[in-house]
Amino acid sequence: MTSSQRVLVSLLAFGLLMPPGCGDDGGNVADVLDCTGSCSCDEDTRTCTCQGGTECVLEGDGNDVTFECDGNATCDLTCGSNCTAICPGTAGCIVSMGDDSSGVCNGTGDCTYVCDGDCTADCPGTSSCTLSCHPDATCEITSCPQVVDCGDGLLACRTDCPPAS
Repeated sequence: MTSSQRVLVSLLAFGLLMPPGCGDDGGNVADVLDCTGSCSCDEDTRTCTCQGGTECVLEGDGNDVTFECDGNATCDLTCGSNCTAICPGTAGCIVSMGDDSSGVCNGTGDCTYVCDGDCTADCPGTSSCTLSCHPDATCEITSCPQVVDCGDGLLACRTDCPPAS
């Protein structure tokens, strides 16, 4: 094998061993851990996009990562702490997010946010939202004319409280 072939094989092996995702090398990494359908990340803007109708999992705890559902089919999004999940389409999103995270449901769909800590959900326009948090957490729905407290850490906007399970 020639030296140029060895270099090519080494570069190829290095590229195959690197984990997929987006982020930087300073420990502030936002990796797409599991993605069915189509997901992509932009390292410069710290934004990851999940194609509508798919399920995406993003890890980026403490890194101010924005996670967006693209298109008009429902996305299932999961992200760690300090992320922003944006659902602009007509179908909405189902989002699991960590502490100090926020959701924005600025489309016309239904958005369900489940938070593991303190979170906010912005629900402008005609979208409907629910935000479920631990009962002792600080959670809030904004841009809603009348937020309903359903009890046990569940808030609702422009939708009825779900039946007790």
